[in-house]
Amino acid sequence: MHQHHSSAVLTVVARFVRRVPTSLVPDRPCLLLLVGGLVLPNALALALDTVAGVPPRTSAIALYAAVALLGGLLPGYALALLGLLALAFDLVFAIGRMFFLDPDALLHLITIDVLKNLLSTPAYAASALAVVGLLLAYLTFLVRAGPAMRQGSRPVFAAAVAALLIGDGLVNGSSAYDFGVLASTGRSFESGSSLSGFDTLPNQPRPARRVVMVVVESLGVLRDDGQRAILTAPFDDPALRRLYTVTTGTSAFFGATASGEVRELCGTYRSHREVFVTEDPTCLPERFAARAYRTVSVHGYHAGFYDRVHWYPLAGFQTSLFGETLGPRFARTCGGPFPGPCDTDLAEAVGAELAKAGPSFVYWLTLNSHVPVPQGSATLRQDCGHKRSRFADPEVCAMVEIWQDLFTAVSRLALAYPGTEILLVGDHAPPLWRRAARTAFVPGRVMWVRLAPHPVVPAGLAAAGP
Repeated sequence: MHQHHSSAVLTVVARFVRRVPTSLVPDRPCLLLLVGGLVLPNALALALDTVAGVPPRTSAIALYAAVALLGGLLPGYALALLGLLALAFDLVFAIGRMFFLDPDALLHLITIDVLKNLLSTPAYAASALAVVGLLLAYLTFLVRAGPAMRQGSRPVFAAAVAALLIGDGLVNGSSAYDFGVLASTGRSFESGSSLSGFDTLPNQPRPARRVVMVVVESLGVLRDDGQRAILTAPFDDPALRRLYTVTTGTSAFFGATASGEVRELCGTYRSHREVFVTEDPTCLPERFAARAYRTVSVHGYHAGFYDRVHWYPLAGFQTSLFGETLGPRFARTCGGPFPGPCDTDLAEAVGAELAKAGPSFVYWLTLNSHVPVPQGSATLRQDCGHKRSRFADPEVCAMVEIWQDLFTAVSRLALAYPGTEILLVGDHAPPLWRRAARTAFVPGRVMWVRLAPHPVVPAGLAAAGP
């Protein structure tokens, strides 16, 4: 009975195969076309999709297919050149969307020093080697198999391209990547500074003498309420609550770190490369400087990155402390793709500025929570990597520990300098590679925390009573 059933199935399959048009049966030229037009150029993205995630790549997939269809019509070197351009386009737009950068911003950031730092990180070094290996294999294949690909079946290739495009849309069509600067077009403006009321401080008759804004690298909004409560636990200190009202919320973000800075400091979604050219924004540092405040910025990376050395003064900063001057002040360096003084150590530099005479506005841009974040780079609080941890993803867990160290340092500053107005706000959500890690955060939102000092009642009024 079983053998009879198997024979019947084989007979049906054989009849179906005989009915398939010969134009749809892949022969050797067709297989070469499929390999050169789809498999090889998309191999790295397909591999990443099995363990991580990539942004949608519709245009890149179509470009690779178009290059393959030119096989046999162009000389091998010309075909390889087109393939190289298609791969460069793919990398620029995929990496840009991953990190919320438009292509122009990404190309402006790539320097020898930045590449050296990135390639010293194992994850990025492995990715670079994979890209180089794929590039060599792809270009060699185009040169050698170009003429043979010309004979491949167009209907089969078209069907395969359509299937890959549909699959890419279904698997990678996440809204978690759609928050570059261009996505802000037509959106109403909001920021942590505006929603919290922090941006009104310079307008008050008697603003606090000490004001601190902390823009926190990759501080997104955790979806899970319990995880958010764990993250903000350092602000639950009773001693802190006796002095400050602590409020939290979320706001929209568009673009990468510098865009987050301009959003919070200058009240616009425009990029730092254009806002000071096309507009004349009145940014928070300038507004505080007009009230006779010292305005100081503190950041552990070098001054040239994101061209901060040029646009910080335009925003109103009178003094800027960067990694070049801060690094020698501290004995240790925190690693990652952008090494520099540890954020918790830089709290000392912020405190030193607050201790100086006269009113001050101190802006602090943190550094250590940039991905990829190694485990064990902060105080071990959350059992990262263990089943008992509340944070299933180890990298998300490691980021939370870094943020908790930072929040603890800020709480200590608030207690050491009571009466200080403090705002912490994320620049953008974490650009994590793995889907499970990325989706632990709300797309398009960043977290903010404001510490507003309780009003001080004059002694005479307090004694008089009601």
